[in-house]
Amino acid sequence: MSLSVDENENIVKRASETTHFLLGLISKCDVHLLKPDALDKSMVLKCIHLKYDTDKVNLDLTHINTEGDLINSMSDTRSARKGRLTNFCGTCSTIPLPLADCPQHWETETRVGLDKTLTRRSLILEVGVCADGEMGMTHLVARRPHAYSLTVHHCTTHKGICRVTWKDEKPVLHLPDTIPNTAGASHSLHYGVVYDDARKKIVFIDVKENKMMSTLDNVDSSQPLWPMFGVYSTYLLTVSMRPVVGSDINLTEEKKAMIVEALS
Repeated sequence: MSLSVDENENIVKRASETTHFLLGLISKCDVHLLKPDALDKSMVLKCIHLKYDTDKVNLDLTHINTEGDLINSMSDTRSARKGRLTNFCGTCSTIPLPLADCPQHWETETRVGLDKTLTRRSLILEVGVCADGEMGMTHLVARRPHAYSLTVHHCTTHKGICRVTWKDEKPVLHLPDTIPNTAGASHSLHYGVVYDDARKKIVFIDVKENKMMSTLDNVDSSQPLWPMFGVYSTYLLTVSMRPVVGSDINLTEEKKAMIVEALS
């Protein structure tokens, strides 16, 4: 079936408007095309600017230092508990993830010092997202419904420190031996999160290993999703987590290809 002149002109106009929109986006800082030959909103990645919510951080278990890092020890000057997350060991972002028709990306870099050899499933960190009503219900959002997260902790099965991704209270993937469980050792852990509302997916990336760890499908975004940041085990570890956001993210071609594959 052939198209009329007007229909052809409308198609060309819409294509031009889409191209103009996308080129306008990528001319801005922190927005990238995942595939250079695909001018499509689903192939645009926005490195969003997340911030720790200092008014929500659990000061009985954690605090944010003068450098802006989330630390796994209580604050020396604890303020009123009202409005703070009283169970979760950390904080959330200042706002939930905005509704967007392109994937969104952020990272965390965590310095870990093992004061002692870890035992009994001792937790180190958690990063991920959860619905508003789940944020302060427990010390670990992974075990809540409407939550999607990555945890790093001691594993009694593998006798080491492992990574586990979670969806709606249940472990989805278990990756053993992320770092040696050696007292006195220090390590750096660098993880990335990609959230794609259009595809209903969340991707977890090990930035240091340059590997996609896990993709969670059928993400429920009927409620606003909040990025969450947790640090644990005060008397066994020193943990310091900082967000890596916006232009601070090193978006290499390898990382772009990894994200495209995970979202496809």
